[in-house]
Amino acid sequence: MKLKKTILLTTALAAAALITSCTNDNDEATVNDGSVRFTAAIGRSAVATPETRAAGTAWAAADEIGVFMVDHGATSIAAAAENKQYVTGKGDGAFTPAVGHEIYYPMDNNHAVDFIAYYPYREDMMFTTQLEIEIATTQTDATQAATDLMWAKADNSGSGYTKGRNTTVALTFGHCLAKLTMNCKVDASVGAPEVLDGGTVTIHGMNTRMTFNLATGTLEVVPETPADITPRKAATVPAGFHATYDAIILPETYGDGQLTVDFTTAGGETFTWNVEAIDLEPGHEYIYEVTITRTGVTANGTIKPWTQEVKGPVTAE
Repeated sequence: MKLKKTILLTTALAAAALITSCTNDNDEATVNDGSVRFTAAIGRSAVATPETRAAGTAWAAADEIGVFMVDHGATSIAAAAENKQYVTGKGDGAFTPAVGHEIYYPMDNNHAVDFIAYYPYREDMMFTTQLEIEIATTQTDATQAATDLMWAKADNSGSGYTKGRNTTVALTFGHCLAKLTMNCKVDASVGAPEVLDGGTVTIHGMNTRMTFNLATGTLEVVPETPADITPRKAATVPAGFHATYDAIILPETYGDGQLTVDFTTAGGETFTWNVEAIDLEPGHEYIYEVTITRTGVTANGTIKPWTQEVKGPVTAE
């Protein structure tokens, strides 16, 4: 298996803008105890419509992020603001500090700072420690939400933030992992669509561990730990298909046939899709149309921004 080079999240994914309207400033002045407040979107720009995250279509109530305040242009923690827990109580993207996790600007009005944030929050995370990422081998709504990793950096368009600007900081989170979606249909040669009910789907040969550098927003390969992954069976299925399976996966490069997917029917028959060479990149969803037939499993794929990548039809035989 070819090792993936370190992946740098682009500044387009990590960029953030400062909210500067007078209305927002006035609102903030009436409710803010002086601690820093954040708004957060999921997408490639702060003004874009937020994209979906792994656990749903938007932030969920009580979602938690971890926030670090660092000296502007540096990686040194400012004012002891390391891994502070912020929560969006209503799931509306407005994040406020958990009790005891308030962030306050340095007292010196000329002391500029930046903010780096990640999701989901981990209590024991330190800025200088590599964040260990391990993909769930059995994927469900709950395990996908826990596995999803997003990252954001806000530096006020390169100027940094100071105590004198008592405004809400806007964070734009980018997905750091990738997603594989398989929209499946059963050919008449295999049987009725119900053969997928009670069956299993297994992804073979996929790496399950990497580390993430919070300071730089990069994923790094560790000694590979390939394992079988059971994707989630989605509750909703696009028209024309009989079942949808998806999985949160690590960005990685695979050659022809290094990845295989087995579709085992309720009757115990197994049909295999040999995945063509693919370079899985952060923040992309790879969507395949899979046809399960006795003459061969076919798959066409397309790449779309989750950045989604729709890969089109494939055939499993």
